[in-house]
Amino acid sequence: MSRILIVDDEPAIVELLEEHLQSEGYETEHAFSGEEALNRLEQSAPDLVILDLMLPGMDGYEVCRLMQADARLNHVPVIMLTARSAVPNKVMGYQRGADDYMVKPFDPDELSVRVRAQLHHLYHDTVSEQTGLPGPEAVEKKIREITNSQGGPWAIIYVDIENFTAYNESYSFIEGDDMISMAAHALKQALGEEGRQGDFIGHMGGDQFVIISEPQRVDALTNSATRLFQEATSDFYSPTDREQGYVVTVDHQGQLTRMKLCTLRFDVVKGE
Repeated sequence: MSRILIVDDEPAIVELLEEHLQSEGYETEHAFSGEEALNRLEQSAPDLVILDLMLPGMDGYEVCRLMQADARLNHVPVIMLTARSAVPNKVMGYQRGADDYMVKPFDPDELSVRVRAQLHHLYHDTVSEQTGLPGPEAVEKKIREITNSQGGPWAIIYVDIENFTAYNESYSFIEGDDMISMAAHALKQALGEEGRQGDFIGHMGGDQFVIISEPQRVDALTNSATRLFQEATSDFYSPTDREQGYVVTVDHQGQLTRMKLCTLRFDVVKGE
């Protein structure tokens, strides 16, 4: 079930949207200000945000800009609502990262069509369904952007799970998928601890991920991610495997082989 965050300072609008979207099977939550919206986004990223432009304090433009600067949120589609229909306001909304734009008063059925379109795009084009991170298309686009820009030094960190195949064969593909999800969580948490606004993380598929940051942050990011992954995956093994520090598998020649427990492996490319 897709989860939608509604951000509007008019309770009547929020109530209308929640009732309509819930009747169509969506899970909803709401915020009445930009600051409250960011607090909710910090706790958990929704699948889509319906964002009013004119909010008390921090306006919708700023909320959208901060979402685009956050690696955990910049893949979340935003439909912006406003009572203003002037073209310059729409242009600014798109420049800040809005994916669609509707003018109040709006037809709830039309909004539903736009919501479905954005969610379809999210799940089929740019986001990994397994981890919720930007998918291969988004990763490749970001790499092209960063390598072609003149914005200063950059570092691309390619991440995979070492000895993951042995784990899959010894346990199960279901547990392997759980380990991939846990790796995504550890990488996102490491980025939250050691990264900065503008850093990026994506899922290429399988056990392969990409982080884009600055060269001086590489060691802190990789050390944090390694620690968090090892802490989180300790319970993924049987007590025997965990105690001995390896998994016994059968190789293609039918011989028993000892494989160390999974850890994250990093390959780093740096540029100017």
